[in-house]
Amino acid sequence: MSGAGLAGDTRLPEKGLGLALEILEQVARDDRGASAADIARAVGAPRATVYRVVNSLVRDEYLVRRPDFSGFLLGTRVLELAAIVGARKRPEHAPLLERLREETGEAVHLFAFHRSGLLVLDEDDRRPLSNREALLADPARSAIGHLWLVAHPDRRLPQAPCWSTDAPADDVRAIHEAYAVRGYTEQVALLSADRGCIAVPIHDDDARPVGAVTLSTSIARLSVAARHVGALRDAARALAPLASLSGW
Repeated sequence: MSGAGLAGDTRLPEKGLGLALEILEQVARDDRGASAADIARAVGAPRATVYRVVNSLVRDEYLVRRPDFSGFLLGTRVLELAAIVGARKRPEHAPLLERLREETGEAVHLFAFHRSGLLVLDEDDRRPLSNREALLADPARSAIGHLWLVAHPDRRLPQAPCWSTDAPADDVRAIHEAYAVRGYTEQVALLSADRGCIAVPIHDDDARPVGAVTLSTSIARLSVAARHVGALRDAARALAPLASLSGW
């Protein structure tokens, strides 16, 4: 149901699940971040009621506040639900990742960025993430976390609530300097004592990193695995149109 249709709908519930769903729909329609006042006008509900429901959705991570507190964006739990639904059908990126896994012989994963953290879009089933919990909690401990920090230089805790650990300023500066030289990020033994990882960015139409394809391998093979950076970059370019279409 569109915002225009809501204005004259006298049956709109002002409490509970019905209003919460209407609010989530309005936020999803505005990728710049809808304000609470805008949402209240669109759904035709009292502003105080909308504020209460919005605060509840933020608390439960269905919404997240913009860093400048000017509005709200979809949160981690909505993005996770979308990923679960998408996983029921074979995604368009699957053949490309399968080919890359076969060619490199290494673990290859696909991630998307959102304003508050990372989303695992495609994990290598045969070679799963070595420490998924730590990877999604601390941006300083993974190559993909490093790349998220590069893509979001102005976003720090608590504006990025999915990260439970904030990266020290000196570490972030070093990550930016290394990325400026390489054009990708790398970590060694930060998640697992015997493994390292390379992350190559996927850019949107405005050249902003919106995700990444990563390659993980043993530390002994990491320098050799660097020869696959070209293949990872080719894959990232091929994935860019899919990222734009799916709105990563």
